Amino acid sequence: MDVGDVFRRYLDLDRPGYAGKPDLEADAFARLAAAIDKARFQIHIHAIGDRAIRMSLDALEAARRENGPRDARPLLAHLELIDPQDIPRFRRIGVIADFQPLWAYADSYIKELTIPKLGPERSRWLYPIGSVAASGAVVAGGSDWSVSSMNPLEAIQVAVTRRGPEEGAGPAFLPEERIDLPSAIAAYTIAGAYSAFEEKETGSIEVGKAADLVVLDRNVFDVPPERIHEAKVLLTLLEGREVFRGPGFVGGAGK
Repeated sequence: MDVGDVFRRYLDLDRPGYAGKPDLEADAFARLAAAIDKARFQIHIHAIGDRAIRMSLDALEAARRENGPRDARPLLAHLELIDPQDIPRFRRIGVIADFQPLWAYADSYIKELTIPKLGPERSRWLYPIGSVAASGAVVAGGSDWSVSSMNPLEAIQVAVTRRGPEEGAGPAFLPEERIDLPSAIAAYTIAGAYSAFEEKETGSIEVGKAADLVVLDRNVFDVPPERIHEAKVLLTLLEGREVFRGPGFVGGAGK
């Protein structure tokens, strides 16, 4: 059986009640999560479909019940399809929602492979970044590189516009799931630092923190949202030391 056949079987809505067979059944998943959490590892799970996301949240919640409260900061990555009933659980359990916003627009995969199989009711909850952010959960941004671009400016733009980076202005895909520009930037800065337990050292420009920053060739708050991805990095500092200088940068920098 090739990968394409597996994919078709997994999405086959003509098999009522069949949603694939998990590698770990719920009880085993919960026991594993509890054991890893008890050993004080930070748990990071990749979950795409609504069933996988619910199973992951169930396992993390069971681990918290068994081991008691602590600042564990587990992450769920990808989060393509979340059942709306599960959205409030991220904040309640303390799970970081690690989206890849670059995927949150109606490309051919969404229009031709996903929506026809899910139907309109479930497709409403594809990449629900806005709803998760509105719930008060921590939303972090990732790239899943090398699967897709690691340029955060492209992903930030899509999070704001819900359109492809090169599509220009126009109707947004699920416009209610857009987030504003400050929230999108925070997902790739302070929320990323928080995910790594480093929010006191980096992630924002504050006195006493490491000078980890980039200088862009334009103020992304002053350009049309659909042109954010055109911004270029002129200078990169890591702990105050210059590690990259573009040809257009004029001025001093740290040594």
